[in-house]
Amino acid sequence: MAGPEEWRRARPLVRQARDQLWARFRDDPNVVGIGFGPPTRGGEVQDTPSCIVHVIRKTPANQLAPSRVLPRSLDIAGSTVETDVVESGYFYAYAFNARERPAMGGISVGHPKITAGTLGCLVKDLRDGDKVAILSNNHVLAAENDALAGDPIYQPGPYDMPISPNNRIATLTRFETLRFDGSYNRIDAAIAQLDDNCVVFDDMKGDMTRPTVAQPAVGLLFGGSKVRTILNPINDVASRLGIEMIHGPAARSVLTEEDVRPDGAAVQKTGRTTEYTTGRVTAIDSVASVRYGVGVATFDGQIITTPMSQGGDSGSVVCRGGSGGTFFSFVCPFLATAEDLTGVPFTQEWMSISYARDKYLATTLVGRWLIEALYLNERTAMVRSGEVKPQVPDSDRAFAQALYSQHGGDMKLVLMNPDRDDIRVSEQFLHDAEESLARARKFMLPDEAAAAEQTIALVRERGVVGMTGRQLINLLDDPNLLEKLKQIAAGTGSLLDPDG
Repeated sequence: MAGPEEWRRARPLVRQARDQLWARFRDDPNVVGIGFGPPTRGGEVQDTPSCIVHVIRKTPANQLAPSRVLPRSLDIAGSTVETDVVESGYFYAYAFNARERPAMGGISVGHPKITAGTLGCLVKDLRDGDKVAILSNNHVLAAENDALAGDPIYQPGPYDMPISPNNRIATLTRFETLRFDGSYNRIDAAIAQLDDNCVVFDDMKGDMTRPTVAQPAVGLLFGGSKVRTILNPINDVASRLGIEMIHGPAARSVLTEEDVRPDGAAVQKTGRTTEYTTGRVTAIDSVASVRYGVGVATFDGQIITTPMSQGGDSGSVVCRGGSGGTFFSFVCPFLATAEDLTGVPFTQEWMSISYARDKYLATTLVGRWLIEALYLNERTAMVRSGEVKPQVPDSDRAFAQALYSQHGGDMKLVLMNPDRDDIRVSEQFLHDAEESLARARKFMLPDEAAAAEQTIALVRERGVVGMTGRQLINLLDDPNLLEKLKQIAAGTGSLLDPDG
């Protein structure tokens, strides 16, 4: 067990080790972050300062080229720095409910070009006479640099309610530009000064209060994965944006070596999606690659915690306090399993998927049957997926991720507004679906593969090419289509029919 002094002395050594490892592995597609924290051995967190390496997937060393094998330790200035590998998956920026007046921290907000994020808290703009502004992320208030000072900001964000002049809350003031060229970013942050007629309340929605001396802010949440959340250090945010907490500098706090020692400092946040959650700090001084809509951004000096957020929680201010436990459920297990198989961020799209399920699918005959069939067959699908996961080649994963990059954006836009006329089912989309089936066939039973092919043929027979989102929804209410899908499922002998 290491004492406080040993942790203090180790921090600069681990940072040197981190820099060496990042220089060597930053171009390795499996390595997404490296930081300073305690390792986990045999399921137990150890009180040993170490270099924590976050990877998309853990892979046995004997299956890797020698150049891709992470060393178990490094010699830094005559001292040994241990490493530990954590399977975290990809890191994503967490942009994704009702109108709230008075407005306060922890609620939905966003630029008109984005879906929705979180209003972090109120701050003072030190560069403009201490005017009150709202704090959130660049990708929430400035649309990943695609915005101009003076743009309107809405509450709730566009995903949660159609844009209306009555929902305007603030005017974008400034933001730190995100860089996607491989150079280091420090923060993903922006502020917007409140409109004169906006009613606000200096507090947080729910179980948490705003940053105060008793409960100081430590970070600004901007991304994460299904097992970790990433924060910009709040002091970096304040200094680089020229802002201050409403209750002054004492309402900000720096995380130190003591905060990362087991079990890690307890932190809490209130966000647009998962509302009040609490977690623990697992690493500081972290470098990380984070995926955005327009590319990958590299960050330095970041804070990593246990999972406490999902899409739409971006912009939440994280403060000291809370129990340190994680008290919310991370989407459905089937989506997490599908993400493990393909590398496609299904869990990060949970808000869009659940929205479409409840608003559109659940209102149709075929949609309701598909939802019930998924839940009824979920356990079998997860077991089968676990069996085939080691057999999925990297080429198939790359194909799935390329399809997500090509079609994912349009699909989300249609989910938000199925009546739009500019996005329709294309021949290329169906061709890609057929190619996906061909690649997946080797993992299916013969009857399952035949059923999948029959389903694709049925879709073509119904003439879906050229259909809008609304026309597809209407098609799903066809009782004849439902009956044919049931017959196809019955032919597999392995799929359970929710209608018996």
